[in-house]
Amino acid sequence: MAGVDPDRWLQDMQAKADDLAAKSAQLREDLAHSSATVLSKDHAVQVTIAPTGALQNIQLTDHAAGMSPQRLQASIMEAVAKGQRAASEKMLEAFAPIGAGTESMDLVMSYLPPAVEDEEDAEQYGYDEDGYAVEQQPAAPPAAPAAGRPRPAHDDDDEDGQPW
Repeated sequence: MAGVDPDRWLQDMQAKADDLAAKSAQLREDLAHSSATVLSKDHAVQVTIAPTGALQNIQLTDHAAGMSPQRLQASIMEAVAKGQRAASEKMLEAFAPIGAGTESMDLVMSYLPPAVEDEEDAEQYGYDEDGYAVEQQPAAPPAAPAAGRPRPAHDDDDEDGQPW
């Protein structure tokens, strides 16, 4: 390290450490506020998604009343997908000052959920071009028990005949 001023080098390293500490503190703060609350396109479902992608809250609005189970399912899935994308984008925004141009940022970006904004993606979640949930074909009913398989015995302690 000939020709290097040790005091100047130490000051530079301290400045870099201070900058990194400030960016880390800001990252913690931003990540703590990276949840996203979104409303489904048909306004039937509102969800809050944590920065990790976990569902924190779900609320059904008055628009959900009277919806078929398939339409409500499509609204829930669409809102969750939009919320996960929004929370991920907030997380990326928070991470950018530290991770810009790094392999870590590339890795984080590779896990970004797909956008649900174009019509093809919207159809995947059961919505038509006007934003209304479309009836999806219900799944096939579960197969009946095989013949000859014994049915469970009735529990005599159950007074009303209900399993719950």
